[in-house]
Amino acid sequence: MRTSLVIPAAGSGQRFGSDVPKQFLPLLGVSLLAHSLRAFAGLVDEAVISGSQENGTLLEAVVREAAVDFPVTVVLGGRTRMHSVASALDRAQGAVVLVHDAVRPLVPRPCIAACLKALASHACAVVAVPCAATVKRVADGVVVETVDRTALWLAQTPQGFQRAIGVQAFARAIGAGWACSDDMQVLERCGHQPVIVPGDPRNLKITTRDDLALAQALMSLPVAPIAL
Repeated sequence: MRTSLVIPAAGSGQRFGSDVPKQFLPLLGVSLLAHSLRAFAGLVDEAVISGSQENGTLLEAVVREAAVDFPVTVVLGGRTRMHSVASALDRAQGAVVLVHDAVRPLVPRPCIAACLKALASHACAVVAVPCAATVKRVADGVVVETVDRTALWLAQTPQGFQRAIGVQAFARAIGAGWACSDDMQVLERCGHQPVIVPGDPRNLKITTRDDLALAQALMSLPVAPIAL
């Protein structure tokens, strides 16, 4: 079954406070976006990256830098993540689509493989980790409730779905003007129930400079030998 990787990368990175969008920042000498692409080598048949027109040259450089074993197409993204994903879906050729954050460079390959395995028998799936922290509901600066976290999970990426239902769901969401916090919420609001694929705490989303420093530390750790 042909699989497409979609990476929305049209964000400006203004909150990060850098001169270039954070997806182009280096992590041990390689851009975050290139690391994210390389994680999928051998697991997908193609990638479609949606980016902004002003960063076209940077995107072309990243594709060359990544040097992955599958074709990569760059398309023009939209004003929101939802629009950027929809734009990439229009060009994706796979029956199955994985959407991955441009700034999750440490996604473990077993998480990707597990998501693909889930999509062989389910319409949609999301990589996530159980919520380990105590969660407080607050109103006007005062705790009003401690939330039961036993059923709470923290979504990561990739998030995957059958392309046919994804195209329909994103078209409906854009037409209705929905505001969704992640890609899987688009599917949820259309009545689909994603299955959970266990994620990994190392699958960081680089949001702040501290996240980048942590990713650098994790990538610098020696890899333990495999026991034979």
